[in-house]
Amino acid sequence: MNAIDYAQNVSELFAVPKTAVRVKRLIDDDRSDASSISAVVQTDPGLAAHILRIANSAIFRFPRKIDKLTRAIQVIGTSAVYDYALIFGLSNAFSNEESQFVDLDKFWEQSVSCAILARHLGLLKGIKYADRLFVNGLLHNVGELVVLKLTPDLAKDCTRFDTQLTPKECQYDVLGFTYAEVSAALGQQWMLPDSIVSTIAMQHHDDIAAESLEVRIIQLAYELSIINTFSHHYNIETHLPSFLYEPLKLSSDDIEEALDNTNYQVEQIIHLFNPDTFIIA
Repeated sequence: MNAIDYAQNVSELFAVPKTAVRVKRLIDDDRSDASSISAVVQTDPGLAAHILRIANSAIFRFPRKIDKLTRAIQVIGTSAVYDYALIFGLSNAFSNEESQFVDLDKFWEQSVSCAILARHLGLLKGIKYADRLFVNGLLHNVGELVVLKLTPDLAKDCTRFDTQLTPKECQYDVLGFTYAEVSAALGQQWMLPDSIVSTIAMQHHDDIAAESLEVRIIQLAYELSIINTFSHHYNIETHLPSFLYEPLKLSSDDIEEALDNTNYQVEQIIHLFNPDTFIIA
């Protein structure tokens, strides 16, 4: 199978929740507002609670507690409700059975790290919609879950990277393509905006800086999230090409600050998407 085949064959397992479909219709309707979207989200108590937790989390750092769903939707943005509804569905799609093939805790750690890094770097570079980069980061590696569901033995083989072999290279060796391609193909099926799909698709660099600022940021965030999550294999000195951060006019101090910011937030945020990973007091 190629990347598109994987995305198509998993569509039933990763079916978009009905509530998310209804939300998407409202988002695409210019006459809709946070109140109308809130009315739909309220029909799914689990999703409603998830949206409230996100709005009150370290992602947005709102100064006062948000206890109304309409206000929560205004804080995170109406267009982001659909994205978070998808991620909420994903976080409930796996059982402990899959953990024998892939370390799902590491999957979420990498995803959340990439999301935090992308948003931090986006804010640092003055991108107006930096929260969209957070969603990009969360969904950048969803292709791993697709491969895990359909061909768990191959997913397990893709975890056999080491100091000399990067995850991307290992995926090429095993599958003939990367998880990024599967992630982008699934994003298309989920009707995500082209800006998100294309950024996910181009997250891997070809030894040159990307032209798009958002792509540059997600490429850097991806590499840093790999270094952060698998620090026993990788480090900044040997595994981070300078062309990924120099065109962004970032110094080594900026990179260290981004990683410090990530490490501070990751345990605060990761439980929103995978509650069993960390127990937060």
